[in-house]
Amino acid sequence: MPSRIAEPSAADTTATQDLAFITFPPFPKPPPGVTLIPFKDFRARGIQLFEVVGGQNEEDMELDGLGIPTVELRVKHSTDECKSNTRKRKRKKKTAGVDSAPARKVPWYEEWEEGEDLRITKGKFDSNISHVDRLFHAANDFRVNRTWPPVTSGVGQLWDQFRLYVGLLVNPAVYRKPTKDEADDDDDDDCDSPSNTQINGEDTFGLAPSLKDPASSTYSVELDDHDDDEGLQARKSDLEEQREEKLMVFLNDPEKSVTIFLSSYMREQGLIWSERNLINAPHLLSFFLNFVLRNRVLPKASHERGIRSALDIVELAKKELPLTYKIGQALPDVFSDGCKECFGRKGGIEWSFDDHLKANDQPAPVDATITVTDQHGTETEIVLPDTEETALKDAIEDNVDMEIQVTNTRTTALVANANTIAPITTAPPDIWSGDTTDTVAGGWGATGDTGGWGSVGSDTWGAIGDGGTWGPADDNDEWGADSAPLSFAPEVTEPSWLSPPPSLTSLLGPTSFPLTHSTGVVESSTRRIRAIHLPPKDKAKIKGDTAEMVEDELERRFARVVMSPWGREENDIPKPFIRKTSRGAVVMPDGEVEGSGSGKPHNPYEDDIVLVLEPTVLDTLSLGMGLGGLWVQIVREENEAPKKSNGKRGKKSKGPLDELSGNYWYLEELMGIFPSYFMSRENAK
Repeated sequence: MPSRIAEPSAADTTATQDLAFITFPPFPKPPPGVTLIPFKDFRARGIQLFEVVGGQNEEDMELDGLGIPTVELRVKHSTDECKSNTRKRKRKKKTAGVDSAPARKVPWYEEWEEGEDLRITKGKFDSNISHVDRLFHAANDFRVNRTWPPVTSGVGQLWDQFRLYVGLLVNPAVYRKPTKDEADDDDDDDCDSPSNTQINGEDTFGLAPSLKDPASSTYSVELDDHDDDEGLQARKSDLEEQREEKLMVFLNDPEKSVTIFLSSYMREQGLIWSERNLINAPHLLSFFLNFVLRNRVLPKASHERGIRSALDIVELAKKELPLTYKIGQALPDVFSDGCKECFGRKGGIEWSFDDHLKANDQPAPVDATITVTDQHGTETEIVLPDTEETALKDAIEDNVDMEIQVTNTRTTALVANANTIAPITTAPPDIWSGDTTDTVAGGWGATGDTGGWGSVGSDTWGAIGDGGTWGPADDNDEWGADSAPLSFAPEVTEPSWLSPPPSLTSLLGPTSFPLTHSTGVVESSTRRIRAIHLPPKDKAKIKGDTAEMVEDELERRFARVVMSPWGREENDIPKPFIRKTSRGAVVMPDGEVEGSGSGKPHNPYEDDIVLVLEPTVLDTLSLGMGLGGLWVQIVREENEAPKKSNGKRGKKSKGPLDELSGNYWYLEELMGIFPSYFMSRENAK
């Protein structure tokens, strides 16, 4: 007996009392002009191949047998192409391909974009599954059923690196003890044998992690003959604990974990030196994080907020990571190289026994010693000489095996041998090629009557004159003339490569800039891009002294970038350091001012500097990014010290950069490029 359906009460039908209650059958009649085809009379129709229907986009429209346009699927397939008018389409493509430019190669991330929002995980997650297991399943579903780029693209290796970093990569090494035969084979092999592990690369793309990463031991664990099963299990347990710790770090703060991966981790693993890695890494993480977010793998609101914040970092990395490669190609620019060529190098290697020793402090009255360890491990303490004269005397006696007498550091020292006594100087004006009486008798390049190599008037090999045949001198051969001194170290007037040295003349033309300005403070630090100013278009020329006109020319021709201190020390970002070639007053970390000079003392921890650059370089810069390098200040010469300006400008004299006038720096050497979100693992802890 069929069950009786209870009719709704008046209270339940208050909101729907105006709607008609329809039951079937009877079925309603079709509207006028519409004919319904019974199923027994239905005939399936395919797609029209050659039937052309008039219209603007007739060649791009696929029609079925009734002339109705078909619907394009959201998920793309390899067979998705218009099948109507194929003959006409193929002919037009063939002719069009001759005149058109070659097709652009579509990047892998653009191919993934099509239909990516429809990719879901296999089934729904049980509420009892832990967050760690959910993340594992999501990572596996993200990897499978997806067309990955070729191995040469490096995308697969980046995916393995990310899984290894967050702890998602299951240990691919199968640990086993080497057999006795394998151990004997390893002993007989001359080349380096691999570690005693067997790698299972089924779930990886052939990753070869760097030894810098502690997790790299996951891939190669060396076992010696004394390792037992308990030690092996202990190592596996430690690796498992490390993996779980990484997973918890990612789950607790996805933003911080992604920030470290896209900054300091990629730097430690050497991934930043390849431009393709800088482009592929943020795109790959963007697909995975959106996949996790779209499928609600981590349903908690805190997890969702963290992943969305991590996606903000990824979007920033898509812009800034490729720029780090371009900045490395563009800086230092021609202006900075020209200033370095003009004023000379201010950086280089500096040796210091005591970094905190001040210039005015007297050294402690103790003997300087060094400790030398020989090949047998024996340590010997050697007392260094206390004066320059003693050092020179000991150095010469130890090398030429004769006794000398040093009168002072600039005058001559007597050198004794079996036959002659001749003076030498500690710093001769032309010891290599000059024909002077201060040259060592019979020495290399000597021109006396001692019969040494290259001597004049002797019968020795290479002698110059009648007695030698190697370099005869005549009126037509100036190279071997007696009147011309030998020069074995000619002055180099051209660089060793074909490109000419950078010059400021190519930018400024004939200018008095090298005469009116010089270098000031030399600072080695990392600074952040705070503001970028283009050359002002409405800035009129001034009429003043030479120094003012030079600075005005710099402001009108070049862009200026305001660089502020980074603000904190990181693993790869040391604290600011003032070089010994620096000139001018500088504020030290303890607040004391060292050095002297006109103007306000420079504080490398607080003051901004203005970097002068060519405008063409600005396309590679982005606000917030960090540049580590050697910054050199441009200051006026002492006789050109800034006074009250008498320069006159026109009505459009005041520009947007007037408050920065007088603050000019150039970049001698670029030593580091950092994205604005850079974070080291040490600071994150």
